Amino acid sequence: MAPLGGILSDRFGARLISPIGLGLMIGGCLGISTFDAQITELGYVSRYFIYGIGLGLFQSPNNSTVMGAVPRERLGIASGLLSLSRTSGNTVGVSLIGAVFGALIASMSAGADVSVAPPDAIVAGFQGTFRFAALILCGAAVASVLRIGKR
Repeated sequence: MAPLGGILSDRFGARLISPIGLGLMIGGCLGISTFDAQITELGYVSRYFIYGIGLGLFQSPNNSTVMGAVPRERLGIASGLLSLSRTSGNTVGVSLIGAVFGALIASMSAGADVSVAPPDAIVAGFQGTFRFAALILCGAAVASVLRIGKR
């Protein structure tokens, strides 16, 4: 999806494509938050597919916008900072989401960790974690809209 996101961004502009990508990511997270113990393979794949399309539609236009705003003589520095921010975001995000997942399971199963928690606690932790992720993405979408509105 990332190459298609780049093509669409070149044709229609990143200001249109990036928010669509964020919206699909939010929808994907909300869809994933409905997983239960009886989810089918099709249900699993379809919800992650929505999230993946959104990620592909967001990432390329966002990177292009950042790199396009930098003077030519600073492209190397900007590229390094973009890579650093992506890596740092992944590192912090995985840790944060893991902590939320563990805390939700512990709250649902009297302090038990994931390895001994009952299935209903794991399902509830998974659902709550993806609702939290959707909330974070909503914050990113609002910040993006506010930033676009200032231009």
